[in-house]
Amino acid sequence: MRRLRKKSNFFKNLISIVFIVAIMISYLKDELYFENGTGGITWQIGKPLANLSNSFSTRSRSELQDFALELVNRDRLRNGLSPLTANSLMNEVAQAHAQDMLNRNYYDHITPEGETPTDRFRSRGGQGGLGENIIYQDGYSGMFLNYSLLEKFQKSWMYSEGHRNNLLNPDYQYFGFGIIIEPISKKVYAVQNFQ
Repeated sequence: MRRLRKKSNFFKNLISIVFIVAIMISYLKDELYFENGTGGITWQIGKPLANLSNSFSTRSRSELQDFALELVNRDRLRNGLSPLTANSLMNEVAQAHAQDMLNRNYYDHITPEGETPTDRFRSRGGQGGLGENIIYQDGYSGMFLNYSLLEKFQKSWMYSEGHRNNLLNPDYQYFGFGIIIEPISKKVYAVQNFQ
């Protein structure tokens, strides 16, 4: 009788553990599975560069900027376009805009004062116009910024026609990237700049 009770408890515990693991996998499947699809009829998207071995480590701003450029160039090359080159001033402008949107709680290409991406670029000494992609996520589930998040943002931009037009513009040569997280609310703002 005692042996049957122990087996019964063992199986109850095992079922509970399997149930908990299934719930965790269901909850984390988007965090653990990377798939970009194939793109559209007239454009393609590259295979994910984020994977289980590199995705979830906390990354510095410069590592995130380098990875963002790598993702953009992956998709440009996949579509027969030349790669972009990182531009430190454009990184600075993108980072300042992400920070400003977080600080003042807005989400737009144009600041509350009416400054456009080109205005922001020129006010810091840049010349010419600037293309821009922005993205916002409220309630980000992670604690820190990582490659997994950037892969998801790049995928979102690629599957949005207006953003993809910037990413795949054959005239662009330079790229800048900025990203910021508010650790308590988990709001994330990211900005891509193109010229």
